[in-house]
Amino acid sequence: MSRHNASTFVPFTPDQMYDLVVDMDRYPEFLPWCSQARKFDCEADRFKSEMTFAFKSFRETFYTLDRVEPGRRIGITLTSGPFRHLESEWLFTPVKGGTQIDFFIDFNFKNKLIDLTLGPIFGEASRRMVEAFKQRAQTVYRS
Repeated sequence: MSRHNASTFVPFTPDQMYDLVVDMDRYPEFLPWCSQARKFDCEADRFKSEMTFAFKSFRETFYTLDRVEPGRRIGITLTSGPFRHLESEWLFTPVKGGTQIDFFIDFNFKNKLIDLTLGPIFGEASRRMVEAFKQRAQTVYRS
């Protein structure tokens, strides 16, 4: 399994950052390798999501159940897709002057060759993803 984490500080509130992360329809506008994303079956404490990622000739769609604590946490669990296992978590912690964002992901692909080939790239994508949300916050909240 590949485990990765990424953290950053942003000068925005936890609620603002949470809102960006759950606004999945906008992901293709700014998130590297994300070609499509949506959420559905939304309830107060959870929703289901679909995301398609594309890298070179590789294109896969996966589905997750996302459990939420608005403004604080998003826990993501795979329901189907090219992964044998995928769990991730976003944490939004208020700190002086903004928010500490922590993102954790633990995954492996069903196909061993894909896991060996794309696993390291997918790990790097998690770091880039956190940076993409940081840049998105600058665009959305500083304009």
